[in-house]
Amino acid sequence: MRQLLPIVVLLFLGNIKAWSQDHYDPKKTLSSEELFLKQGNSSRVIATPGQKYLVLDASPVIGGFHRYRFFPGDNIKFRMKNETIRFNETIASVDDSAFTIGVVNEAVGRMDYQRILLEDIRLMKVSRRIPFVSQAAPLLPLAGLIFIGADFFNKGVDNKRYTTDTSTLVIGGSLMAAGYICYKFTFASLKINSRNKLKVLETY
Repeated sequence: MRQLLPIVVLLFLGNIKAWSQDHYDPKKTLSSEELFLKQGNSSRVIATPGQKYLVLDASPVIGGFHRYRFFPGDNIKFRMKNETIRFNETIASVDDSAFTIGVVNEAVGRMDYQRILLEDIRLMKVSRRIPFVSQAAPLLPLAGLIFIGADFFNKGVDNKRYTTDTSTLVIGGSLMAAGYICYKFTFASLKINSRNKLKVLETY
């Protein structure tokens, strides 16, 4: 079954290359400023100088420093202190010490607004697109399952079906574990503390 490993790797690399080619158009190349404005929700509000927005400066144990920006109109995922509710809402506005989210009240058919103090935020769920790593997150576990499945359903060295060996499980399991690590790099849950600071800035 080790002969299948190069095939799985080639399929994985081929998918990444095809994805890159399909999404690249020299005529649509954006400037760094355009790329920044294009991030996030299409309903993001980019106003005149003085527009306040949220900033999460993250310095995780694994990985380097990264700044996440959240403007009015962006989606934000977070948890508050002493609560188990997972918020996944749209930012309506931002002020000096808090932000306001819009929550649909289906009972009365209207939008209610809730002001959230920054000091009450316990954890935030963030994501970042990392070249190759983000694409590998779903592909590697799939490659691991295919590798183990191919060994299980095809005849092996013992000339029997529906059997596998330790080496196949190790290789397949390693691929799935690598995919999980890539997923954790792409989607992270960050506790707000001295290493991960949430604050308000404004455009100028």
